[in-house]
Amino acid sequence: MRFAVFIFILFSLKARSQETVPVVRYTNAGWFGYFSSITFKKHWSVNTDLQYRMKNWLANPSQALVRSGLAYRLNDKVRFTFGLAHFRFYLNNVATRGEWRPWQEILLANDINKVKIAHRLRAEQRFNESTRKGKPSGEYLFNWRFRYRIELQIPVLRKNGKSISMIGGDELLVNAGKNIRYNYFDQNRLYVGINFEQSKNLTYQIQFMKIWQQQSNGLTLDDISVIRLNVFHKINL
Repeated sequence: MRFAVFIFILFSLKARSQETVPVVRYTNAGWFGYFSSITFKKHWSVNTDLQYRMKNWLANPSQALVRSGLAYRLNDKVRFTFGLAHFRFYLNNVATRGEWRPWQEILLANDINKVKIAHRLRAEQRFNESTRKGKPSGEYLFNWRFRYRIELQIPVLRKNGKSISMIGGDELLVNAGKNIRYNYFDQNRLYVGINFEQSKNLTYQIQFMKIWQQQSNGLTLDDISVIRLNVFHKINL
């Protein structure tokens, strides 16, 4: 899969390189997130995440978001979710533009010995606010985005109801729609991390992620190193 992703990126850049020279930009970021899952019936839950993302490590704000969805768990291996997200993208340290994002996903999970494997397929309908002269315009452009993620979780240590596990995964994101011209490949996210399970309802996670993201001009590829800190909170009503 990794080879196919890089071939996809290189082909996309080459298709535009006849007009001008492709550019790779290197940067870094810090992401912070709180993820809650509130179960109110046997098969139903509301899953919400709040995230704040910074760029140039912690120097400048990048994004803030709230995302929530109603989930139905068919069984221990299959879960469906339908939701809505709102993003604010910082144009500078104060001004932001918005995005509304309905989304749907299916999560497929299975275990091989002690290794937990999860496949996530997500479709997003993105309504992105355009900008004029660096300011939000109040007008929105639409495109689809499709995402596939595979994640592995390997237990390392368990003692007194607490545990440590290793995680690793990869996610491919692809754009579609009439407003997409040069960046059908949107980005790829490769990550590794450690989960610290304080209890069955509370988990802390530290993660390193490598993102390759193609910009809308088809010529600029961002190579982003991300340190990510997450909290996962399960609540049973």
